[in-house]
Amino acid sequence: MNFWTKEKLIESYPYCRFYNMPAGWSASGLKIWYDGFKQDHIALIRFDDEKRGIMPQHRSLIMDKASALMCSKGHAQELFQYNKPVIEVDDTSEAIFAYARYIRSHYKGKVIAITGSSGKSTTTSMVYDILKDYGASSNLNKTNTSWGIGWNMTTFSVEDPYWIIETSVGGGMLRNSSLTVPDIAIITTIAPVHLTGNETLRDVAFRKSRIFSSMSGGGAAILYREIPYFDIFEDMIAERKLKLVTVGESLDSNIRVVSEDSDSLVIEGKSYKVSDEPLPKHILLDIGMSVAAAMECGISPDEAIEKLYNFKSLSGRGEIFSGKIPPDRNITVMDESYNANPVSMKASLEGFYKMFAGDDKSRLLILGGMTECGKDSEKYHLELAETIKRINPARVILCSQEMKPLWDVIKFDYAGEYYENVDELNKDIMNWIKDGDYIFVKSSHSIGLYKTITLLKNAIK
Repeated sequence: MNFWTKEKLIESYPYCRFYNMPAGWSASGLKIWYDGFKQDHIALIRFDDEKRGIMPQHRSLIMDKASALMCSKGHAQELFQYNKPVIEVDDTSEAIFAYARYIRSHYKGKVIAITGSSGKSTTTSMVYDILKDYGASSNLNKTNTSWGIGWNMTTFSVEDPYWIIETSVGGGMLRNSSLTVPDIAIITTIAPVHLTGNETLRDVAFRKSRIFSSMSGGGAAILYREIPYFDIFEDMIAERKLKLVTVGESLDSNIRVVSEDSDSLVIEGKSYKVSDEPLPKHILLDIGMSVAAAMECGISPDEAIEKLYNFKSLSGRGEIFSGKIPPDRNITVMDESYNANPVSMKASLEGFYKMFAGDDKSRLLILGGMTECGKDSEKYHLELAETIKRINPARVILCSQEMKPLWDVIKFDYAGEYYENVDELNKDIMNWIKDGDYIFVKSSHSIGLYKTITLLKNAIK
């Protein structure tokens, strides 16, 4: 049954006008992107220099499914040609937020919000995997800024007992917290990323801690025990009278991660094995966070871990694929190309080595820059030299201006090359790959190493 009616749209955002709206009309939510558009969604149509909405070239892809077309003030007549109900609003951004707040006010289940400088998408996916059989809505693998959270929420089912929402600082964490109003909030970790001017990691801690700002007493805050500036988060949690649940390697963690030998979680003195294969420590931490959230929903550790036992990492976030590329070279690739910061780069490199250690392994590193690291960017890139040394790679390929200082330090120690951009790298990449290579690829998304991943996947026979 569709949640949205004309009356609810008016009640949530009265600054709108309706055209060609039939009696009994209803909709299943608002969508601002053509991909994944479903039956009875309202389509937000983009005009001129607007930043959000479905562009003209994609309109034909959604018309058969759209229950109505939404536009900004002054554009309604341009949509009459489609013979669809039209909703004209004064401000599309404010309408998105108003709809999200309205549906949240009518939702009686649990909202689990997940943020952090790394690991939030993987943790969101894990929590969803645990809870989906009970009924769950999520912005899984979709946008996590304020506007993305907002329109995704309008499509969620109020009948589902769980909403699982990934949230970034995009649009402001205070706003994102007020939209989601979490019952359970997870902060995976923080890192020096999205810094401007003289901002520091402490500023990141303050920003991320605001996810708790709209929570009520009795809610649960799940926190990485070794997170930098733990006291900042702890103070906010205490101020909001929340239950603190910690996940980490410390003995005093509520859920302790043991990654060296057993790949297990220790909960209330009992050890739970989580995989038959070696897992990177950061993935084990994500599992620990997810199990903690499940337990706050009344699900046992055994059941939660069973749901995650065969979890596969997401594309760009740790996915591993293998195959043969011409002329006759077998390769295994760990794809971490979606994003990077100093914390996630170090953790995923160490995870790669844990999975593919041994003198018989030929390890090839393809690393791009970590953008938005602020004034200490060069320092963070140079610090990777020690991690690379521990991995003992056969070859190292570095890409982007951010990586040039690191290349100048390590270029005499390893076979490899430096490239200014991904296009130049991709022209040569096949010349660097040998039979039996284990290849690790990671950078900030804007560097573009996902193009290298696409090239490798397309080359596999």
